[in-house]
Amino acid sequence: MWELIRMSWYVMIPIILCSLLGLAIFLERAFTLRRKRIVVPEIVEVVETLSASEDFSVAYAICQRKPGPFANIVRTGLDHADDDWMITRDVLQEAGRQEAEKLTRHLGAIETVAAVAPLLGLLGTVTGMIRVFATISAVGLGDAEHLSSGISEAMLTTAFGLAIGIPALVGHNYLQARADAIIFELEGYASKVLDTLRGRRQHRQSQGLGVQQS
Repeated sequence: MWELIRMSWYVMIPIILCSLLGLAIFLERAFTLRRKRIVVPEIVEVVETLSASEDFSVAYAICQRKPGPFANIVRTGLDHADDDWMITRDVLQEAGRQEAEKLTRHLGAIETVAAVAPLLGLLGTVTGMIRVFATISAVGLGDAEHLSSGISEAMLTTAFGLAIGIPALVGHNYLQARADAIIFELEGYASKVLDTLRGRRQHRQSQGLGVQQS
């Protein structure tokens, strides 16, 4: 086995590097994309009680103590609480896009590993078969040992490529689904913040009109 791996080192080394890269990114993203780490309960409470707050100082302080994607989105809304609601909506959407990009960062690399590893294995298979045919043309079909060695070398790279590519694809889909679920939840809370700020602004405007009329 090790002799066959050594013979196809020019393909096996990139496959092994792909596996290490994919594993490192998967572990980092799996640690980062934990719901409890991102959807912080204290900030959820801030969003839920925002409409009952007289001012946003406490909410802002909690967001500063619990930094992260969720806190960044809520704090962006609080920073533009006195702006027109359409402006607040736009800045919240932009903040949401930026945080979504951070959450899905490097997932494309895992997808690339899932695609490239089997192709590298196929490349090893093709070059191995080329050597098999070169051996046949040189010594004929009588040397079964050389033929079987070449074919084994060719098949081994494909097996290694698939062994790396399939888990990488599964891992990518798993992390992508987790990121999408978190992003969808953050979008819901961002909408709730926007609705709260718009309601407060409309209430102040109605009070101002009432004072003017009286």
